[in-house]
Amino acid sequence: MADTSIRYLAMLQTIPRYPLAINTSDIQTRLADQGFEINVRSIQRDLEKLSVYYPLIVDEGVRPYAWSFDVNAASRMLPMLDVPAALTFELAYAYLKPVLPGKVLSHLEPHFREAREVLKRNGNPLSHWPEKIRVITRGLSSKRPAVDADVLENLTQALLDNQRCEIIYQGRRWKEPEKIIINPLAMVFREPNTYLITTIEGREHVRQLVLHRIQHVKILAEPVQRPADFDVDKFIDDGEMHVLNSNQQISLKLRCDKPQLLQLIESPIGVDQHIYTDNETFFELKVTLADSQDLRWWLLAQSSHVDIIEPEWLKYEIENELERALKRIKT
Repeated sequence: MADTSIRYLAMLQTIPRYPLAINTSDIQTRLADQGFEINVRSIQRDLEKLSVYYPLIVDEGVRPYAWSFDVNAASRMLPMLDVPAALTFELAYAYLKPVLPGKVLSHLEPHFREAREVLKRNGNPLSHWPEKIRVITRGLSSKRPAVDADVLENLTQALLDNQRCEIIYQGRRWKEPEKIIINPLAMVFREPNTYLITTIEGREHVRQLVLHRIQHVKILAEPVQRPADFDVDKFIDDGEMHVLNSNQQISLKLRCDKPQLLQLIESPIGVDQHIYTDNETFFELKVTLADSQDLRWWLLAQSSHVDIIEPEWLKYEIENELERALKRIKT
């Protein structure tokens, strides 16, 4: 009986929430991977018994039968959520809500619901904690472009399964959407957009595709052709997620006002940042950064509080840009 109970638990853990489903043959394979030898007919009988006690639904229109948990089924975790874990779920919800499409977030709703129940249980004082926490972004906050939920779900599945995809994509400078074959490599979230890092069949180099410009995704039964030297962390560290002005790194020296730019001491902008002068009114730093448009935007925005010591060519570039801006404002 103990073995049967354990098998029941293992079986239930294979079943997804509707509209996803798993057929009894796939359940048999997953159970076999865990050391349970059982035939499909017995699995079907077990699930019929369990459906009396659990909100299971079956699609009898396919063979073999496909099973799901009801979309509104309560999520009961093993072990049960404790208060710190429940609080983490609540804070995660606050962060994820503006990031993920509603359809995708709905798959997690049972877990968030259970977390809220745990926090409210027995008058827990932490039940009011989520009302006192907010997640906001620094700087000018732009609304995230809408990403199609099916696109995100299919691309996520393709990434997990290492499968190629056929997509319809509208490039920013393309006159019409194009159908292209891609090799999904990674997904990067960078405010306010979500990017798919991929190669495109027939084209060179690793590319970034913004998800909100992908109109349709078809997963192909073909393995991803992954560049041998691709590493997503190196891709990011090399500045590829920025608009690069060149492939060169800039050795930057700045003199920064206090207290306006004190955050640069508290939150370094580069791994090799070094503060070599520090007094009551200013500090000087050295750092190596990608030659990116983001760097220029930051220097322009902070121009009244920062002096560019080196390199001189960048100092003159920023000066010229500020002169053009001043001329425009005055006209």
